[in-house]
Amino acid sequence: LWFYVNGEVGRTRQEMQLAYAKVAVNKIRDAADAVYIQGPPARTYLELNFPDNIRSTSVGSREISMKIATPGGEGDVYAVTIGDVQGSLTARAGLVRILVKAEENYVNVTEGV
Repeated sequence: LWFYVNGEVGRTRQEMQLAYAKVAVNKIRDAADAVYIQGPPARTYLELNFPDNIRSTSVGSREISMKIATPGGEGDVYAVTIGDVQGSLTARAGLVRILVKAEENYVNVTEGV
């Protein structure tokens, strides 16, 4: 019984971490799309919870992605934006403040202050 319960807890934890990653990537995409449509000087700040199992992030072209560790190896969570995005985000777990700012012809996504 203990092994079963322990396995289920681990599986549930992995599902929660994947959900955190999906929510973060989708919220960044939604904010990038909104400021891209508005154009400069539109900007917004996000405070998102990055998962514990995050390995790397990528912001470029028209994609925002996050690599996360899974029991089967690394997995990708990504979202495609309307316009070009540029920038960088750290790959650290926990609460991260992000600045999403419209520039001329692209959106800049960086860790905010």
